[in-house]
Amino acid sequence: MPKRKSLLLFFLLFSLLLVSCSPEATLPTALATLPKPTAVNTPLPGEPTWTPSPRPINPTPTVNVAEPNPVQITELAHVQVQRELVVAIKFQNILPDALLRDVNYEILALDATGNRIAQESGVIPFLIPEQTMGLVRSFQLIAGVQAETVEVRFSAGTQDRNLKLQSPFEVINPAFFVDLNGAVMTGWLQNRDKQTYTEVEVNAIGYNAKGEIVGGGSILTEFVPEKDRIGVSIPVTVSEAPVLVEIYPWISTYSASLEGGSWWKNIKVQDWDFIITGQGYVAGGAILTNITDQVLTGTYYIITVADAQDRVCAVSRGFIPMLLPGETLNFSPGVLYPPTTAQAAKVDLIIVPGEFGEYPLAYNPLSITQSTLLLEEQEVPIVRMTVLNNLNASLSGTLVTVVLKNELGRIVGGGQALTGQILAGSTLQVDVPVGFIGNPENLTIAASVTLPTGVVIGE
Repeated sequence: MPKRKSLLLFFLLFSLLLVSCSPEATLPTALATLPKPTAVNTPLPGEPTWTPSPRPINPTPTVNVAEPNPVQITELAHVQVQRELVVAIKFQNILPDALLRDVNYEILALDATGNRIAQESGVIPFLIPEQTMGLVRSFQLIAGVQAETVEVRFSAGTQDRNLKLQSPFEVINPAFFVDLNGAVMTGWLQNRDKQTYTEVEVNAIGYNAKGEIVGGGSILTEFVPEKDRIGVSIPVTVSEAPVLVEIYPWISTYSASLEGGSWWKNIKVQDWDFIITGQGYVAGGAILTNITDQVLTGTYYIITVADAQDRVCAVSRGFIPMLLPGETLNFSPGVLYPPTTAQAAKVDLIIVPGEFGEYPLAYNPLSITQSTLLLEEQEVPIVRMTVLNNLNASLSGTLVTVVLKNELGRIVGGGQALTGQILAGSTLQVDVPVGFIGNPENLTIAASVTLPTGVVIGE
């Protein structure tokens, strides 16, 4: 018996030696990667001597413990209607004696778990002393995503105590209109300066009876003429109808200022008028003549429709692509449809002459050979005409404008239409929707056809 125990013990020792000498015998991975034991509470080289906090998903800037940011947020709210998220911010330059230049902002929208779902950054060129401004930004979120919180950060920019600026803008009669086509916030934008400003940003914020922000929107308006006013209409997203509207215009990073001068007289407005139909539609136009010996490109029009209380109901604005030297254009913006909840009472027109430029063609190869007013074929009256292309190349489209005059020569209607392709040396029948008042049998049709912006020649 003692001999068997010795043999068994020898066999076990021999087996252990074989295992220890085998080249494939390794410790399990989890143990093999453990660091060597160190002294208790002694950090490894490069390891912090404190327990670090979890790093936030959206780290914030350095805390300004010494003094407040000169740009202080006074109100911040977000409204989400289905996939549309609107962030409305009011903020102020709290410095009484310094203008702030190039104020940077960043907007972050987060979901319930802190994930970033929307972001935008930008620059505000000027913020005058103690000025309060509004900023509204809209985001289209992915279906099913819900914004939980919004973070807004401002950097103060450069303080300038020498430059003395005042805002040239004033907003008159801000209002809210809504119908089945959407909601808008409107107002008159007055420019008190002797310069015309371009690309002015306009932000609108709405409040309910409790003083809560319920939505808003923003636009860039291309021109705000010197010593004049224009209507602004801002499409908005709201959670409920506001009882108070605030509109904040400011010079954007894209803005420029244009000195007044003789260039305002480069286009002669020979006649203009607009009518309001019994259905509340607005139609009309103007007779415009380029009195220079050069091509004018990018002439801009602003048409404002207001009610009897001088509240802006609707705005139509856009560019007239080309006016040849000495050319007269029968211009119409088309039929305008103010909100059904508004009652249009008057119309204002401003023409901002374009700049001298070049155009693909040195002449207009298009003409109109026939035009007839038709009342019964469509729910909306149309002027049916034939457009003739005398160019030996096809055109991707044309722009047709119509002005209707009564027997006294007064403009009592109008319309506009963009057409499709017209082939070289061919004709195209075009139907232009129009609005008018008066006896249709006594109306005279004055029509023009020209090349639209972005026309493609010869393809």
